[in-house]
Amino acid sequence: MDAEAHPDLAKLSFLIGHWEGVGVAGYADVEEFQFGQEIEFTHTAGLPYLAFTSRAWRMGADGKPGELVAEESGYWRARPDSDAGKREDGEQVVHLEALISHPEGFIEVYLGNVFANRVEMHTDAVVHTETGIDATASHRLYGLFGDDRDTLGYAWDLAARGHSLRSYMSAQLKRTGAGK
Repeated sequence: MDAEAHPDLAKLSFLIGHWEGVGVAGYADVEEFQFGQEIEFTHTAGLPYLAFTSRAWRMGADGKPGELVAEESGYWRARPDSDAGKREDGEQVVHLEALISHPEGFIEVYLGNVFANRVEMHTDAVVHTETGIDATASHRLYGLFGDDRDTLGYAWDLAARGHSLRSYMSAQLKRTGAGK
């Protein structure tokens, strides 16, 4: 872990850095398509949160990024270990709080847990503007996998536009640049 990172971020430190890759998206009323994506998790020295940004572009037939299809930003906070409970096997549970804002007019408040190099979180609240997408719930998984645990995979399930919670986006990303 980066020596300047706040101690509460120890269990989230595997996320720190810039990630790029490809994924697939689709929804009940949206035909499945491939996208390219970049995600970045950064920290400010001594502060107990990660800043989060994500941008995804529809992939063209030539394999190059096309139109921007999703953008989000926010903050992820790990509660201090003293606030977390213990699992039955004795391993410490790190509770996570995240705020994610979308330019389509909605904000998600997540609660979740971190186990090893995996994050699972679900919305505690979703607020949208009068003209924003009427998202009502989300569930997300993020985790490292691969032989060297060098691939960040994620899956995002979304309930919106009158549909129940269902698969929306998933991707596999590799760390690039800082944090590598």
